[in-house]
Amino acid sequence: MDNNTLRKIAQQHRQPHGEHGIEVAERMNVSNELMNRWAIEELTIQPNDRILEIGPGNGLFVPSIINSATSVTYTGYDHAELMVNQARHLNSLLVETGQARFVLRDGPTMPFADNSFSRAFAVNVIYFWENPITELAELHRVLDSSGILELVFRPRSIMVNIPHVAYGFQTFESEDVHKLLEANHFEVMSTSTKDEPPQQINGQMLSLVTVLVTSRPV
Repeated sequence: MDNNTLRKIAQQHRQPHGEHGIEVAERMNVSNELMNRWAIEELTIQPNDRILEIGPGNGLFVPSIINSATSVTYTGYDHAELMVNQARHLNSLLVETGQARFVLRDGPTMPFADNSFSRAFAVNVIYFWENPITELAELHRVLDSSGILELVFRPRSIMVNIPHVAYGFQTFESEDVHKLLEANHFEVMSTSTKDEPPQQINGQMLSLVTVLVTSRPV
């Protein structure tokens, strides 16, 4: 693929939009399904938990979150208007009952009160944080004192093999994420890695690995 095509692919992964955005989101649901399922499982959702997801895409996995325990509420926070609209449509019954809501990002400050959530997570989102310090400060603010933050990503050693990643992705190893969290008032509780089956990405088969880092505000 030429550089212009790779740049367009990267832009769609960062913020799905236009006529191809829905298709891109559906493909990401397939390629990232194991990551999302694992993230939800490791959140150990409890009754009455208030969940915040950063970058939920079209919200395909939201019912699994809601159904993890009784009286769970969910907020999806995304900067892609197309994805927010798709997620609202796909989860219309949960939105109508007040169990789920989808909020369009508009600037660096989250439109949520302090201590609004008991759990927060982000799958394949950290690559696109232009200012991780601001992002973590806001997450620290909106999580309650006993809250949990889970960051799920593919490590740099894997990401560098994906051609479009060269266009606007910031990549990390586990140690980088640990340092970032600890420097911004989070304590790392655990780090796990999981091998995934090979996938075809941009025409080539790649072996993949997922890293899951769980932390809490301090």
